[in-house]
Amino acid sequence: MTRLGRHGLDHVFHTVRTDFLEVARSWTDSTAPDDAGAAAVLELVDPTGERPGRVVTAVGEPVRVAALLGTVTPRDTVRGVAVTRGTGALAGDILSGWGLGPATTWDRMVTETAPEVPDVDGVVVARLDLDRDADEMAETLAEANPDTRRGLRGPHARRARWYGVRTTAERAGRPAGVLVAVGSATPVPGGAVHLGSIGTLPAFRGRGYAGALTARMTADGVAECGLATLGLYDDNHAARRVYERLGFVLAHEVETWYPV
Repeated sequence: MTRLGRHGLDHVFHTVRTDFLEVARSWTDSTAPDDAGAAAVLELVDPTGERPGRVVTAVGEPVRVAALLGTVTPRDTVRGVAVTRGTGALAGDILSGWGLGPATTWDRMVTETAPEVPDVDGVVVARLDLDRDADEMAETLAEANPDTRRGLRGPHARRARWYGVRTTAERAGRPAGVLVAVGSATPVPGGAVHLGSIGTLPAFRGRGYAGALTARMTADGVAECGLATLGLYDDNHAARRVYERLGFVLAHEVETWYPV
């Protein structure tokens, strides 16, 4: 069985975590190795102590996750929850009792297959240097993906490998060499590479640049770790089409809850 077929506490998104938190406690209602709908809950803490409180994450069928959450008493303030989508409708009283309200809905996607990196005319995909290119990267992301939660300062950015797409000729009124798309690939616990901070300037969308960028990051990540992951808001249909063409599959539908 590949990592994508596991469930409960062995679910890919319990063993592969992109937030660098440590497991403080865990719970599961799994009854057997083939219990594919098993619920599993993790209580996570920041080992550096920089972010106080607990984060709770859960996988499994919503009705089973809701029931399992009813057995959990967090040992500290809960600063965020990510659970299988649909859980909140069944466990809203529990989550609101922790001081939380519904926030976002998004999807976790994964692949174990390295895609071919397409040759897109007029651009090159290259590694970026965070020190040398940080200002240009920040400017590009501010326009291309202003909602990204991953910035260019601090330890998370330093853990990542940054990639970019540059033009080789004048395009859309901009000179050759301009940075038109950016993305990051971060090695994470559990033996995977997580892709994020992906954005293409509006004037350059629809030309295959994001696909070439993501393909390169995915191919490098799979070659290194055997698994690449990413997340996207569930209504981002354009990005989903790109990721599915590259071999990514949906592994977990998520809803998040944050303090109100």
